[in-house]
Amino acid sequence: MVLPFLIPSSLSPAFSMSYGTAADVDAITELYYDSFQADPRNCFWWAPEKEAMIEWMTRRVLRKMGDPSVRHYKVTDRQSGDLVAFTRWDIPQGHEAMFGEWTGDNSDAVDEFQTVIKGEDAANMYQTKEDLPVASSAPVEATTDTIDCPEGSQPELCQGFFDKLGDMSEKHDAKTMLGLSLLCTSTKYQRRGAAKALMLPMLHLADVQGLKVYLEATPHGKPLYERLGFREVDQLTFDLKEITGKSEEVYKITIMVREPMLM
Repeated sequence: MVLPFLIPSSLSPAFSMSYGTAADVDAITELYYDSFQADPRNCFWWAPEKEAMIEWMTRRVLRKMGDPSVRHYKVTDRQSGDLVAFTRWDIPQGHEAMFGEWTGDNSDAVDEFQTVIKGEDAANMYQTKEDLPVASSAPVEATTDTIDCPEGSQPELCQGFFDKLGDMSEKHDAKTMLGLSLLCTSTKYQRRGAAKALMLPMLHLADVQGLKVYLEATPHGKPLYERLGFREVDQLTFDLKEITGKSEEVYKITIMVREPMLM
């Protein structure tokens, strides 16, 4: 299955880029877990047992892959087959075709090889190899419905976390924008440019379509998103001492929007 964009030449030849599909669920789930648990502030609403979180994340990933308005892309180590990084994008209605085919049940029909951009155009579009942190975009679930919470978690914390994300999404009309819903990189492959290589081509497609891009940034991700043209439009704060009684820190998720660049 051909990607909807050209792979930036900055991506290491040791890596391949392709659609993420149902065949990748186990690897995506493990990377999802490992990325966010690296910072305990991300996890205040989690179940304490890894097994419960893996089960929940697996359900979540499969549900998202079953949504025709969602796209997953991944970078893989060609030699080892390891999952290096992946992104999940929410596509605004009417723009689905521009951002690639929905893989649906065609999970085996994946072409991992794609022509790369060369020369001056690549330098202009993909000018930096600086990579993003392990987990730099909060896991989005923009809904006011009852959330499927992990077994063993405190439902009020889980529901409250996702309700706040959903309220921000509605407040800023995120459904009209391209949404970066999830971005994770393996700690083994930090600072290899994989996550940024996944992100920049989609930003370019958004520019072509005249679309804004929406995301919720973790504290580690915010500075680099700013370098990519995102600006802060709002902020969510979670008083972890009040919520958990275990930390005196206030955890902040920054709501960011990127305006389309003139082509």
